[in-house]
Amino acid sequence: MTYRHKKVAVKQFLISENIYPQLVIGIYVEKTKEKLSAVKVQIKGIESLILEKLQLELITRKREFNYYDLSDKNLVDGFPQKLNEKHSKEFSINYFDLKSLLEQGELPFRTFRFVVTDTNGKTYKSHELGLDKKWQIMRPDSGHYN
Repeated sequence: MTYRHKKVAVKQFLISENIYPQLVIGIYVEKTKEKLSAVKVQIKGIESLILEKLQLELITRKREFNYYDLSDKNLVDGFPQKLNEKHSKEFSINYFDLKSLLEQGELPFRTFRFVVTDTNGKTYKSHELGLDKKWQIMRPDSGHYN
């Protein structure tokens, strides 16, 4: 008797990509066995920069902004980070840790986005992301058409 063992495939899906003159921010969702396992923030350098911190910006319905520093919450490490020209850095955030931070956090939110700050104080933001009723990460509609 023989059994077929299926190799566990880890798949990555691009949710958002923002292009700035200095860098490109890409947000990926990683799925293992068809379940969300990690959120990856990939930063590609167009110019040489020193990245100061990576934050999660929570946005309420009234467009008020609150911030979580992800390195203070021990979700990412290695900051400040030097980013060379034509190189990239990838930061992986465990989805369950991110979900528990959002569920148990004291700050209200409707949508959120990732924010990278360099040593000059300039911020680079991803597109706004949201969570659907099954706590899956998605890019919500703007509500404006044509």
